[in-house]
Amino acid sequence: MLRQRVAQLCCAFLMIPALAAAKPAFNGENPLGVPRAEFQAAQEGMDLIYQRRYDDALELFEETAIDFPDSPLGPVGRSVAWQALMYENRDFAHERAWMTEKSDAEAIFKRARRQNDRKAWNSFLEGVHLGMAALYDIRRGDNLPAFNKAWEALERMKQVERLEPEFHDVQLALGMYNYWRTALSDKIDGLPSFGDHRAEGMAQMKRARDKGLLAPAPASLVITYSLLEGGDKKAALAEAASVAEEYPSNVITLMILGRLQRKAGRHADALNTFRQATDAAPENRVVWYDLGRALARDRSNYTEAMAAYDRFIEVAPTDDHKADGWYRKGLLERKARRYSPAIAAFERALKLDPEMTRASERIAQVEQQQQRAVDARARRRAKQSASTARPRTGISKQELKLRQVEKKTAAE
Repeated sequence: MLRQRVAQLCCAFLMIPALAAAKPAFNGENPLGVPRAEFQAAQEGMDLIYQRRYDDALELFEETAIDFPDSPLGPVGRSVAWQALMYENRDFAHERAWMTEKSDAEAIFKRARRQNDRKAWNSFLEGVHLGMAALYDIRRGDNLPAFNKAWEALERMKQVERLEPEFHDVQLALGMYNYWRTALSDKIDGLPSFGDHRAEGMAQMKRARDKGLLAPAPASLVITYSLLEGGDKKAALAEAASVAEEYPSNVITLMILGRLQRKAGRHADALNTFRQATDAAPENRVVWYDLGRALARDRSNYTEAMAAYDRFIEVAPTDDHKADGWYRKGLLERKARRYSPAIAAFERALKLDPEMTRASERIAQVEQQQQRAVDARARRRAKQSASTARPRTGISKQELKLRQVEKKTAAE
Protein backbone atom coordinates (compact mmCIF):
# COMPACT_ATOMS: atom_id res chain seq x y z
CA MET A 1 0.00 0.00 0.00
CA LEU A 2 2.81 2.40 0.88
CA ARG A 3 4.72 1.74 -2.34
CA GLN A 4 1.50 2.11 -4.33
CA ARG A 5 0.73 5.48 -2.74
CA VAL A 6 4.23 6.81 -3.40
CA ALA A 7 4.14 5.55 -6.99
CA GLN A 8 0.82 7.24 -7.64
CA LEU A 9 2.02 10.59 -6.36
CA CYS A 10 5.39 10.43 -8.11
CA CYS A 11 3.86 9.55 -11.46
CA ALA A 12 1.09 12.09 -11.17
CA PHE A 13 3.68 14.83 -10.94
CA LEU A 14 6.25 13.39 -13.34
CA MET A 15 3.72 13.45 -16.16
CA ILE A 16 3.24 17.19 -15.86
CA PRO A 17 6.67 18.23 -17.21
CA ALA A 18 5.89 16.23 -20.33
CA LEU A 19 2.87 18.41 -20.95
CA ALA A 20 5.28 21.27 -21.29
CA ALA A 21 4.55 24.70 -22.66
CA ALA A 22 6.88 27.49 -23.63
CA LYS A 23 6.56 31.24 -23.48
CA PRO A 24 5.64 32.58 -26.91
CA ALA A 25 9.24 33.35 -28.10
CA PHE A 26 9.89 30.28 -30.24
CA ASN A 27 13.41 31.14 -31.40
CA GLY A 28 15.04 27.78 -30.81
CA GLU A 29 17.87 29.17 -28.66
CA ASN A 30 19.03 26.66 -26.05
CA PRO A 31 22.11 25.78 -23.99
CA LEU A 32 22.12 22.13 -25.08
CA GLY A 33 23.67 22.50 -28.49
CA VAL A 34 20.49 21.24 -30.16
CA PRO A 35 19.85 22.61 -33.69
CA ARG A 36 17.61 25.65 -33.42
CA ALA A 37 15.01 24.23 -35.80
CA GLU A 38 14.69 21.06 -33.73
CA PHE A 39 14.44 22.83 -30.40
CA GLN A 40 11.97 25.33 -31.86
CA ALA A 41 9.83 22.39 -32.99
CA ALA A 42 9.87 21.10 -29.41
CA GLN A 43 8.72 24.47 -28.11
CA GLU A 44 5.98 24.93 -30.68
CA GLY A 45 4.76 21.35 -30.46
CA MET A 46 4.44 21.37 -26.69
CA ASP A 47 2.67 24.71 -26.82
CA LEU A 48 0.17 23.25 -29.30
CA ILE A 49 -0.48 20.38 -26.91
CA TYR A 50 -1.16 22.80 -24.10
CA GLN A 51 -3.57 24.67 -26.35
CA ARG A 52 -5.31 21.33 -27.03
CA ARG A 53 -4.50 21.58 -30.74
CA TYR A 54 -3.64 17.91 -30.79
CA ASP A 55 -3.94 17.34 -34.54
CA ASP A 56 -1.59 20.24 -35.24
CA ALA A 57 0.89 18.94 -32.65
CA LEU A 58 0.83 15.43 -34.12
CA GLU A 59 1.44 16.80 -37.60
CA LEU A 60 4.30 19.02 -36.43
CA PHE A 61 6.05 16.15 -34.63
CA GLU A 62 5.53 13.91 -37.66
CA GLU A 63 7.39 16.48 -39.78
CA THR A 64 10.06 16.72 -37.08
CA ALA A 65 10.65 12.95 -37.27
CA ILE A 66 11.24 13.32 -41.01
CA ASP A 67 13.52 16.35 -40.66
CA PHE A 68 15.51 14.88 -37.74
CA PRO A 69 15.33 11.08 -38.11
CA ASP A 70 18.11 10.45 -35.57
CA SER A 71 16.37 12.48 -32.86
CA PRO A 72 13.86 10.96 -30.43
CA LEU A 73 11.86 14.22 -30.47
CA GLY A 74 9.41 13.18 -33.19
CA PRO A 75 8.05 9.99 -31.60
CA VAL A 76 8.41 11.38 -28.06
CA GLY A 77 6.38 14.46 -29.01
CA ARG A 78 3.67 12.36 -30.62
CA SER A 79 3.55 9.99 -27.65
CA VAL A 80 3.12 12.99 -25.35
CA ALA A 81 0.23 14.26 -27.50
CA TRP A 82 -1.55 10.88 -27.43
CA GLN A 83 -0.97 10.47 -23.71
CA ALA A 84 -2.21 13.99 -22.96
CA LEU A 85 -5.40 13.35 -24.92
CA MET A 86 -6.04 10.08 -23.09
CA TYR A 87 -5.20 11.57 -19.71
CA GLU A 88 -7.57 14.47 -20.32
CA ASN A 89 -10.42 12.06 -21.13
CA ARG A 90 -9.47 9.42 -18.53
CA ASP A 91 -9.49 6.66 -21.17
CA PHE A 92 -7.21 4.51 -23.32
CA ALA A 93 -8.82 5.27 -26.65
CA HIS A 94 -5.50 5.94 -28.43
CA GLU A 95 -3.46 3.25 -26.71
CA ARG A 96 -2.32 1.55 -29.92
CA ALA A 97 -1.04 4.80 -31.44
CA TRP A 98 0.76 5.65 -28.20
CA MET A 99 2.41 2.21 -28.04
CA THR A 100 3.66 2.60 -31.61
CA GLU A 101 5.29 5.95 -30.86
CA LYS A 102 6.70 4.58 -27.62
CA SER A 103 8.34 1.69 -29.45
CA ASP A 104 9.80 4.01 -32.12
CA ALA A 105 11.22 6.32 -29.45
CA GLU A 106 12.84 3.44 -27.55
CA ALA A 107 14.58 2.23 -30.70
CA ILE A 108 16.10 5.69 -31.22
CA PHE A 109 17.11 5.95 -27.55
CA LYS A 110 18.89 2.61 -27.83
CA ARG A 111 21.00 3.92 -30.72
CA ALA A 112 21.54 7.30 -29.04
CA ARG A 113 23.04 5.72 -25.90
CA ARG A 114 25.94 4.44 -28.01
CA GLN A 115 26.82 7.98 -29.14
CA ASN A 116 28.64 10.74 -27.30
CA ASP A 117 26.93 13.81 -28.76
CA ARG A 118 23.66 15.43 -27.63
CA LYS A 119 23.69 13.47 -24.37
CA ALA A 120 21.91 16.16 -22.35
CA TRP A 121 19.10 16.57 -24.89
CA ASN A 122 18.62 12.84 -25.34
CA SER A 123 18.63 12.31 -21.56
CA PHE A 124 16.02 15.01 -21.12
CA LEU A 125 13.78 13.48 -23.78
CA GLU A 126 14.25 10.03 -22.28
CA GLY A 127 13.24 11.40 -18.88
CA VAL A 128 10.04 12.74 -20.44
CA HIS A 129 9.51 9.42 -22.21
CA LEU A 130 9.93 7.46 -18.96
CA GLY A 131 7.54 9.83 -17.20
CA MET A 132 4.90 9.11 -19.85
CA ALA A 133 5.47 5.37 -19.51
CA ALA A 134 5.15 5.65 -15.73
CA LEU A 135 1.88 7.54 -16.09
CA TYR A 136 0.54 4.84 -18.39
CA ASP A 137 1.52 2.10 -15.92
CA ILE A 138 -0.06 3.85 -12.97
CA ARG A 139 -3.29 4.37 -14.86
CA ARG A 140 -3.28 0.66 -15.66
CA GLY A 141 -2.73 -0.20 -12.00
CA ASP A 142 0.83 -1.47 -12.52
CA ASN A 143 2.27 0.41 -9.58
CA LEU A 144 5.69 -1.23 -9.19
CA PRO A 145 6.78 -0.73 -12.84
CA ALA A 146 5.46 2.82 -12.65
CA PHE A 147 7.47 3.51 -9.51
CA ASN A 148 10.66 2.19 -11.11
CA LYS A 149 10.18 4.22 -14.30
CA ALA A 150 9.52 7.35 -12.24
CA TRP A 151 12.87 6.98 -10.49
CA GLU A 152 14.64 6.30 -13.78
CA ALA A 153 13.12 9.49 -15.17
CA LEU A 154 14.46 11.41 -12.18
CA GLU A 155 17.95 9.99 -12.77
CA ARG A 156 17.87 11.19 -16.37
CA MET A 157 17.00 14.71 -15.19
CA LYS A 158 19.89 14.65 -12.70
CA GLN A 159 22.20 13.66 -15.53
CA VAL A 160 21.00 16.61 -17.61
CA GLU A 161 21.69 18.97 -14.71
CA ARG A 162 25.25 17.67 -14.41
CA LEU A 163 25.85 18.06 -18.15
CA GLU A 164 24.06 21.39 -18.70
CA PRO A 165 23.37 23.25 -15.44
CA GLU A 166 21.98 26.24 -17.37
CA PHE A 167 19.10 24.20 -18.78
CA HIS A 168 16.65 25.23 -16.06
CA ASP A 169 13.71 23.09 -17.21
CA VAL A 170 15.07 20.06 -15.34
CA GLN A 171 14.68 21.97 -12.08
CA LEU A 172 10.98 21.20 -12.24
CA ALA A 173 11.54 17.46 -11.81
CA LEU A 174 14.30 17.99 -9.23
CA GLY A 175 12.20 20.48 -7.29
CA MET A 176 9.23 18.13 -7.29
CA TYR A 177 11.44 15.41 -5.88
CA ASN A 178 12.77 17.59 -3.05
CA TYR A 179 9.42 19.11 -2.12
CA TRP A 180 7.23 16.03 -2.37
CA ARG A 181 9.64 13.55 -0.89
CA THR A 182 9.65 15.79 2.19
CA ALA A 183 5.87 16.05 2.15
CA LEU A 184 5.38 12.31 1.78
CA SER A 185 7.95 11.32 4.39
CA ASP A 186 6.18 13.60 6.88
CA LYS A 187 2.74 12.13 6.18
CA ILE A 188 3.27 8.45 5.43
CA ASP A 189 4.36 6.15 8.22
CA GLY A 190 7.27 3.92 7.28
CA LEU A 191 9.12 6.31 4.99
CA PRO A 192 12.59 7.24 6.26
CA SER A 193 13.18 10.82 7.35
CA PHE A 194 14.45 13.00 4.53
CA GLY A 195 14.74 16.35 6.24
CA ASP A 196 12.75 19.40 5.23
CA HIS A 197 13.59 20.29 1.62
CA ARG A 198 10.33 22.08 0.82
CA ALA A 199 11.93 25.51 0.48
CA GLU A 200 14.68 24.13 -1.77
CA GLY A 201 12.15 22.27 -3.90
CA MET A 202 9.86 25.28 -4.23
CA ALA A 203 12.80 27.46 -5.30
CA GLN A 204 13.76 24.92 -7.97
CA MET A 205 10.21 24.72 -9.32
CA LYS A 206 9.99 28.50 -9.49
CA ARG A 207 13.29 28.61 -11.37
CA ALA A 208 11.80 26.25 -13.97
CA ARG A 209 8.71 28.44 -14.17
CA ASP A 210 10.62 31.69 -14.55
CA LYS A 211 13.65 30.60 -16.60
CA GLY A 212 12.63 27.37 -18.32
CA LEU A 213 12.34 27.11 -22.08
CA LEU A 214 9.82 24.27 -22.06
CA ALA A 215 8.42 24.13 -18.53
CA PRO A 216 6.82 27.45 -17.36
CA ALA A 217 3.15 26.44 -17.49
CA PRO A 218 3.47 22.91 -16.04
CA ALA A 219 5.77 24.31 -13.38
CA SER A 220 2.98 26.66 -12.35
CA LEU A 221 0.59 23.72 -12.02
CA VAL A 222 3.01 21.77 -9.82
CA ILE A 223 3.62 24.89 -7.75
CA THR A 224 -0.15 25.19 -7.37
CA TYR A 225 -0.38 21.70 -5.86
CA SER A 226 2.65 22.35 -3.66
CA LEU A 227 1.18 25.59 -2.32
CA LEU A 228 -2.02 23.71 -1.51
CA GLU A 229 -0.05 21.07 0.36
CA GLY A 230 1.64 23.86 2.31
CA GLY A 231 -1.72 25.40 3.21
CA ASP A 232 -1.41 28.59 1.14
CA LYS A 233 -4.73 28.35 -0.71
CA LYS A 234 -4.76 31.99 -1.78
CA ALA A 235 -1.38 31.73 -3.50
CA ALA A 236 -2.37 28.39 -5.07
CA LEU A 237 -5.51 29.92 -6.54
CA ALA A 238 -3.56 32.85 -7.98
CA GLU A 239 -0.99 30.52 -9.54
CA ALA A 240 -3.66 28.37 -11.18
CA ALA A 241 -5.49 31.44 -12.46
CA SER A 242 -2.34 32.72 -14.18
CA VAL A 243 -1.98 29.50 -16.19
CA ALA A 244 -5.68 29.45 -17.10
CA GLU A 245 -5.42 33.01 -18.32
CA GLU A 246 -2.50 32.11 -20.61
CA TYR A 247 -4.12 28.88 -21.85
CA PRO A 248 -7.91 29.44 -21.65
CA SER A 249 -8.73 26.32 -23.67
CA ASN A 250 -6.68 23.85 -21.63
CA VAL A 251 -9.18 21.55 -19.96
CA ILE A 252 -6.88 20.19 -17.26
CA THR A 253 -5.89 23.70 -16.22
CA LEU A 254 -9.50 24.88 -16.13
CA MET A 255 -10.64 21.90 -14.08
CA ILE A 256 -7.88 22.50 -11.53
CA LEU A 257 -8.79 26.18 -11.30
CA GLY A 258 -12.51 25.48 -11.00
CA ARG A 259 -12.01 22.97 -8.20
CA LEU A 260 -9.79 25.41 -6.32
CA GLN A 261 -12.41 28.13 -6.71
CA ARG A 262 -15.10 25.80 -5.43
CA LYS A 263 -13.03 24.87 -2.38
CA ALA A 264 -12.41 28.56 -1.72
CA GLY A 265 -16.16 29.23 -1.67
CA ARG A 266 -16.06 31.18 -4.94
CA HIS A 267 -18.92 29.19 -6.40
CA ALA A 268 -19.94 31.67 -9.10
CA ASP A 269 -16.35 31.79 -10.39
CA ALA A 270 -16.11 28.01 -10.30
CA LEU A 271 -19.32 27.69 -12.29
CA ASN A 272 -18.04 30.11 -14.92
CA THR A 273 -14.73 28.22 -15.14
CA PHE A 274 -16.45 24.86 -15.63
CA ARG A 275 -18.71 26.39 -18.29
CA GLN A 276 -15.56 27.64 -20.01
CA ALA A 277 -14.17 24.10 -19.89
CA THR A 278 -17.28 22.56 -21.46
CA ASP A 279 -17.22 25.21 -24.17
CA ALA A 280 -13.56 24.43 -24.88
CA ALA A 281 -14.03 20.64 -24.90
CA PRO A 282 -17.69 19.55 -25.10
CA GLU A 283 -16.53 16.04 -25.99
CA ASN A 284 -14.64 15.69 -22.70
CA ARG A 285 -16.59 13.64 -20.16
CA VAL A 286 -14.90 14.86 -16.99
CA VAL A 287 -15.82 18.50 -17.44
CA TRP A 288 -19.54 17.63 -17.48
CA TYR A 289 -19.19 15.92 -14.12
CA ASP A 290 -17.52 18.98 -12.59
CA LEU A 291 -20.09 21.29 -14.18
CA GLY A 292 -22.90 19.16 -12.77
CA ARG A 293 -21.46 19.38 -9.27
CA ALA A 294 -21.11 23.16 -9.55
CA LEU A 295 -24.67 23.54 -10.82
CA ALA A 296 -26.11 21.17 -8.21
CA ARG A 297 -25.24 23.60 -5.45
CA ASP A 298 -28.17 25.87 -6.43
CA ARG A 299 -31.69 24.44 -6.71
CA SER A 300 -32.51 26.89 -9.48
CA ASN A 301 -30.03 25.05 -11.70
CA TYR A 302 -31.73 21.66 -11.23
CA THR A 303 -32.58 21.08 -14.90
CA GLU A 304 -29.16 22.12 -16.21
CA ALA A 305 -27.33 20.13 -13.53
CA MET A 306 -29.33 17.01 -14.40
CA ALA A 307 -28.52 17.52 -18.08
CA ALA A 308 -24.80 17.79 -17.25
CA TYR A 309 -24.88 14.52 -15.31
CA ASP A 310 -26.79 12.84 -18.14
CA ARG A 311 -24.10 13.97 -20.57
CA PHE A 312 -21.41 12.58 -18.28
CA ILE A 313 -23.18 9.21 -18.00
CA GLU A 314 -23.65 9.10 -21.76
CA VAL A 315 -19.91 9.30 -22.47
CA ALA A 316 -18.52 7.72 -19.27
CA PRO A 317 -15.96 5.02 -20.16
CA THR A 318 -16.67 2.48 -17.40
CA ASP A 319 -19.54 1.25 -15.25
CA ASP A 320 -17.80 2.75 -12.21
CA HIS A 321 -17.90 6.19 -13.83
CA LYS A 322 -21.52 5.74 -14.88
CA ALA A 323 -22.39 4.63 -11.34
CA ASP A 324 -20.87 7.82 -9.96
CA GLY A 325 -22.97 9.83 -12.38
CA TRP A 326 -26.16 8.10 -11.26
CA TYR A 327 -25.14 8.59 -7.64
CA ARG A 328 -24.79 12.33 -8.24
CA LYS A 329 -28.19 12.36 -9.95
CA GLY A 330 -29.64 10.67 -6.88
CA LEU A 331 -28.19 13.35 -4.61
CA LEU A 332 -29.67 16.02 -6.85
CA GLU A 333 -33.12 14.37 -6.86
CA ARG A 334 -32.96 14.04 -3.09
CA LYS A 335 -32.10 17.72 -2.76
CA ALA A 336 -35.14 18.53 -4.90
CA ARG A 337 -37.23 16.27 -2.60
CA ARG A 338 -38.07 13.95 -5.49
CA TYR A 339 -37.69 10.85 -3.38
CA SER A 340 -38.80 8.09 -5.75
CA PRO A 341 -36.53 9.27 -8.61
CA ALA A 342 -33.71 9.63 -6.08
CA ILE A 343 -34.10 6.02 -4.91
CA ALA A 344 -34.26 4.85 -8.53
CA ALA A 345 -31.02 6.72 -9.34
CA PHE A 346 -29.20 5.25 -6.34
CA GLU A 347 -30.42 1.79 -7.32
CA ARG A 348 -29.03 2.27 -10.85
CA ALA A 349 -25.69 3.29 -9.33
CA LEU A 350 -25.67 0.22 -7.10
CA LYS A 351 -26.50 -2.06 -10.02
CA LEU A 352 -23.55 -0.70 -12.00
CA ASP A 353 -21.22 -0.82 -9.00
CA PRO A 354 -22.43 -3.32 -6.36
CA GLU A 355 -19.60 -2.26 -4.03
CA MET A 356 -20.82 1.35 -3.85
CA THR A 357 -21.94 1.18 -0.21
CA ARG A 358 -22.68 4.92 -0.11
CA ALA A 359 -25.48 4.34 -2.64
CA SER A 360 -27.15 1.70 -0.47
CA GLU A 361 -26.78 3.98 2.56
CA ARG A 362 -28.46 6.82 0.66
CA ILE A 363 -31.33 4.53 -0.37
CA ALA A 364 -32.08 3.78 3.28
CA GLN A 365 -31.88 7.47 4.19
CA VAL A 366 -34.15 8.58 1.36
CA GLU A 367 -36.69 5.86 2.15
CA GLN A 368 -36.86 7.24 5.69
CA GLN A 369 -37.24 10.79 4.38
CA GLN A 370 -39.94 9.63 2.00
CA GLN A 371 -41.84 7.93 4.82
CA ARG A 372 -41.55 11.04 7.00
CA ALA A 373 -42.89 13.11 4.12
CA VAL A 374 -45.83 10.71 3.69
CA ASP A 375 -46.59 10.86 7.42
CA ALA A 376 -46.37 14.66 7.41
CA ARG A 377 -48.82 14.87 4.50
CA ALA A 378 -51.20 12.52 6.30
CA ARG A 379 -51.10 14.72 9.41
CA ARG A 380 -51.74 17.82 7.34
CA ARG A 381 -54.73 16.19 5.62
CA ALA A 382 -56.16 15.08 8.95
CA LYS A 383 -55.75 18.55 10.38
CA GLN A 384 -57.30 20.09 7.29
CA SER A 385 -60.26 17.70 7.46
CA ALA A 386 -60.84 18.55 11.10
CA SER A 387 -60.65 22.23 10.27
CA THR A 388 -63.18 22.06 7.38
CA ALA A 389 -65.59 20.07 9.54
CA ARG A 390 -66.05 23.12 11.77
CA PRO A 391 -68.41 25.99 10.77
CA ARG A 392 -66.72 29.26 10.06
CA THR A 393 -68.26 30.70 13.24
CA GLY A 394 -66.17 28.33 15.23
CA ILE A 395 -69.32 26.58 16.64
CA SER A 396 -69.40 22.80 16.45
CA LYS A 397 -72.07 21.02 14.41
CA GLN A 398 -73.63 19.56 17.53
CA GLU A 399 -73.92 22.94 19.21
CA LEU A 400 -75.32 24.52 16.04
CA LYS A 401 -77.98 21.82 15.79
CA LEU A 402 -78.94 22.34 19.44
CA ARG A 403 -79.38 26.08 18.86
CA GLN A 404 -81.57 25.43 15.82
CA VAL A 405 -83.85 23.14 17.91
CA GLU A 406 -84.09 25.75 20.67
CA LYS A 407 -84.93 28.46 18.14
CA LYS A 408 -87.65 26.30 16.60
CA THR A 409 -89.13 25.45 20.03
CA ALA A 410 -89.22 29.14 20.97
CA ALA A 411 -91.05 29.98 17.74
CA GLU A 412 -93.71 27.41 18.47
